Amino acid sequence: MKANKKVVGTLLVTAMISACSNHSEEGKSSPDGQGIPSIKITMNSRSLPYVEASPNINEDIYVKKLEELSKTNLNIEIIPATDFDQKLNLLLAANEKLPDLLEISAINTKVSSPAVNNGAFTELNDLIDKFGPNLKSNIPKEVWDSPTISKDGKIYAIPAMSGTTRNQVVFMRKDWLDKLGLQVPKTIEEYINVLTAFRDRDPNGNGKKDEIPFSGRKNLRVAEAFFGAYDVNPGEGISAGTWKYKDNKLVPKFILPEMKDALKIYQSMYKEKLLDNEVFVQEGKDWDAKIKGAARVGMWIHDPGYPDKWLAEVQKGEPTAEIINIPSPIGPDGKGGADIVSPIRSAYAIPASSKKAEDVIKFLNWFYSKEANTFLTYGIEGDDYTVNNGKIDYKYQTTADGINKENMHLMFLQITGQPYITNEDFMKGRPHGDLITNAAKVANSEGRVNDGLDMPLPSIMLSQPELAKNGLFMETAAKIIVGQESIDYFDKFVADWQARGGNKAIEEATQWYQKNKK
Repeated sequence: MKANKKVVGTLLVTAMISACSNHSEEGKSSPDGQGIPSIKITMNSRSLPYVEASPNINEDIYVKKLEELSKTNLNIEIIPATDFDQKLNLLLAANEKLPDLLEISAINTKVSSPAVNNGAFTELNDLIDKFGPNLKSNIPKEVWDSPTISKDGKIYAIPAMSGTTRNQVVFMRKDWLDKLGLQVPKTIEEYINVLTAFRDRDPNGNGKKDEIPFSGRKNLRVAEAFFGAYDVNPGEGISAGTWKYKDNKLVPKFILPEMKDALKIYQSMYKEKLLDNEVFVQEGKDWDAKIKGAARVGMWIHDPGYPDKWLAEVQKGEPTAEIINIPSPIGPDGKGGADIVSPIRSAYAIPASSKKAEDVIKFLNWFYSKEANTFLTYGIEGDDYTVNNGKIDYKYQTTADGINKENMHLMFLQITGQPYITNEDFMKGRPHGDLITNAAKVANSEGRVNDGLDMPLPSIMLSQPELAKNGLFMETAAKIIVGQESIDYFDKFVADWQARGGNKAIEEATQWYQKNKK
């Protein structure tokens, strides 16, 4: 009997040690396959209202369902989109308490590139070969080879696909156009005439001159349409920007002579209050509030993927509002539009400090399963859809709140896998599907080529970030647009930019282009 008690005691102690071991190495699958891995993820909120309003994202019903289906315990930490690059930079610089999976814009931005060079991210080639067959077979080779994902043949991130190659189109209040008897503008001059009518002719009908014809966000973000008319889109501040191969050199578009013509347009629009005068300081939430809640904005620019969401949110402020996506203003060469961008929306790296790389790859591999595609597109059976005779009957959302909730599974949790926008059956049944179809048609009919697409950030731009779009160029553009300096001040900026290291950036970019693209 004593021997039996001793055996029982030994078994209990052994079980306790085993349990503690599994807890301390959470994420390590047990030999018999019964262990459930635990993964910590840090993600961008993507400015999604439902996500940012969540009191605890880890208790959300969709996160819980994702855990159940993927057989993974998740601990998700959210970084607000407005602070993402700054906080990601601090996180990587500290190199402490990094998650098991970290969302980044790409591996070659000024934020991520030093981390790659310092060995902060895990090399993924072998792990994908062993544990990610779905990832390997569903993601095209050219995507894996992109400098945003790989360096020197080594994969450092898993791509999240966008489903589109243009990331911005023009949105306009159709009800305002109709009320004022205006045609859809095409040329720069026609656009200016429409914006002037929005300013002067009281399209919202409240008897006040409170309309904002055209609005954008801090540092002229989502306000680039007229740059596109001259093929001088400056690009994003965190990336290598947009470049043009000209006279045997790859140069950033923001130093091209045609930029002066574009700046003249913006200077005039700012002076005439056709362009929101808070465009250099305005945060996303304030921009949103003007367009949606106040319904005071006639024209803005955004993603072509969900104009139905925009309509629902604008109608919160003005129930009779209608919106339309139209081609961007065309310039002297008869073309226009935002830059044609990479199909890679974002990227997810596994920090070298994580002990869960195998589990993370297995988790991401699940995203290309049929089960994952059904969940990420249609949500939770019984709540979001039912199955009748083997066919999914989805409850499409029509209200702003409903669409915001829907975007939790359609967008936020779509870490990788097939984007919902590529699901023809789902898109056909969606209310206001004509808006989405038209937006995609507009996006695919225009766009400017970026000859530096996916180019690694020139090394001098890492050490001298003032050479990027949000540095010397944005200081110069602001001074010119608000009328503090004349257009000719631009020439001084170009000379200064070149002297302070810009020529070295051009030299490095040209070498990359001639090796990889020409």
